[in-house]
Amino acid sequence: MVKTGVSFALARFVFISCLALAVIITSLVVNHVVESVNTEYEKIAHREINTLSNNYRVFINHHLILLEEQARASLFIQALMQPKSNLGKIQDYMAGLTLLGQKYDETLLDFEGSTLYSTSQSGINYREYPWLKSILSGEVSSSIKVLNIDGKYFWCLAYPVVYNQYVEGVLLANIPLKAIHARQGDVELLDGLMIEVVQAGQTIATFGKQVIGTKQMMQWQDAGVSFAFTIDESYRNEALSKLVIQLASLIIVAIVLTTLLAYFYGYRYFVKPILALSQLTSSLEQGNEPQALQEDLRFKEFADLFKQFNHMSEKVAKRERALRQSYEKLSNTNEELKQSESQLVHSEKMASIGVLAAGVAHEINNPIGFIRSNLEVLADYFSDIEKYYHEFNETLASDEDKENHKRLAKKYELEFLFKDSPPLIKSSISGVDRVTEIVKSLKTFARVDHSEKVLIDVNEGLRATLNMVHNELKYCCQVHVDLQPLPAIRVFPGKLNQVFMNLLINAGQAITDKGDIYVRSFVEENSIIIEIEDTGMGIDADNIAQIFTPFYTSKPVGEGTGLGLSISHQIIEQHDGKIMVKSEIGKGSCFSVHLPIN
Repeated sequence: MVKTGVSFALARFVFISCLALAVIITSLVVNHVVESVNTEYEKIAHREINTLSNNYRVFINHHLILLEEQARASLFIQALMQPKSNLGKIQDYMAGLTLLGQKYDETLLDFEGSTLYSTSQSGINYREYPWLKSILSGEVSSSIKVLNIDGKYFWCLAYPVVYNQYVEGVLLANIPLKAIHARQGDVELLDGLMIEVVQAGQTIATFGKQVIGTKQMMQWQDAGVSFAFTIDESYRNEALSKLVIQLASLIIVAIVLTTLLAYFYGYRYFVKPILALSQLTSSLEQGNEPQALQEDLRFKEFADLFKQFNHMSEKVAKRERALRQSYEKLSNTNEELKQSESQLVHSEKMASIGVLAAGVAHEINNPIGFIRSNLEVLADYFSDIEKYYHEFNETLASDEDKENHKRLAKKYELEFLFKDSPPLIKSSISGVDRVTEIVKSLKTFARVDHSEKVLIDVNEGLRATLNMVHNELKYCCQVHVDLQPLPAIRVFPGKLNQVFMNLLINAGQAITDKGDIYVRSFVEENSIIIEIEDTGMGIDADNIAQIFTPFYTSKPVGEGTGLGLSISHQIIEQHDGKIMVKSEIGKGSCFSVHLPIN
């Protein structure tokens, strides 16, 4: 858990409280300002958009009025009645027609919708449009549509040519789509406004610069198009951002100043008294004489606390002196008890092993000797029998006797017996030698220590111990032995072998499934070093300091006494050596025994 100071905690509380309050107030103010600005901005933009849309409508209507006046010309009626005789006049007349001083493509259609004459070369067929039928049938008096002619969009204005209340034809004018914006005269486009003409969900024309912002739609149902007005909000957003930054800066400065004042106030009236109390507590913990704290403080709670602490520290000092004397006596008694107990366990264990080893060696040595001797004699017997068989076979004179002898030898598999028996006898002798080696190792491992150290080769005891624990380790791990030549030193052989046995068995028990144990001996800096390393589960760093403590064990209840490593540590200390351990969880442990050569 991360710890923090009182003054810092108080400052943090004030900072968070002020920050939360500032965030709430700022959010309310900013929301109100934004809503007000947005409302006014939208009103202005909507008014301008309506004005611009009305101007566009006026532009179209003016052209439609002029087209209506042109459609009433008598020459158009004559041409529709007698097209062949009046076609030349129509061509000359339509070549000079203009709308508001601009020359546009105009087309005259007959009562069937066929083109009688057109100033355009597009060759568009107007009869495929439903609105033309409505004009020719008299259902509508005029039409305003947007047409795509050769990849370009035009305002198609249509007005019927009427004679005696009958529609004799239609006069069309195709005005480029963008002319509606270019011919607005003194009506200027708002800065930061983009206008899109949309037909069937597709943008067919764009006026103004590309901007990002709120989009408003104006529908022209009669023309089949919509105007999308996009208002650039960058100016408004920039002004609002500046306002928010200025407000936030003022709030942050106020919060920082308030937090600093809270920090210094907390340090002066809270932290300093607590630090004085903490320092005096540490001093008492180190065994120093108690000192009185200043009881004249600003806050009543701290004054009462210091007064009670001064009174308590005096009592604790008196009790500590009495407790220290009792503790020294108890420590001495406890240390003597631990030494006696560990020595007793050690002596009993060594005595039991010695008795067992002596009994086993006595009971096994003689039978093993008989077996080995008999096997050697049996090997000689088989050799003589084989020689007899071959010499007897050579003495037979007749082929019939040799054949009978060969048949009997095959029947009783004498050739196989002569071939297979020597390896069997040799293997049995090898097994007997292995038992002899184990008995020898057992005698070496459990030999009774003298009252004084004896000069031995440490490798000899290490090999004997490896033979003793071989059966314990062979099922769970593979033992790798690397023993360098060592000088003879004076030790207690039996005790030293017990240390090796404890470390090897612990290494095997640390391996849960399969693993490796590495046993090494070498000389380094006037010391003999024996390393026993395993690839087991390892020891936690918090527990390494306790593994040599008597009765400490990490094994389940009933499986360990907690004395093995403790006794091993005492034995190595008796030899003026040291035992060290390195371990890592999940990778294994390495115990190093250091024995001085001199």
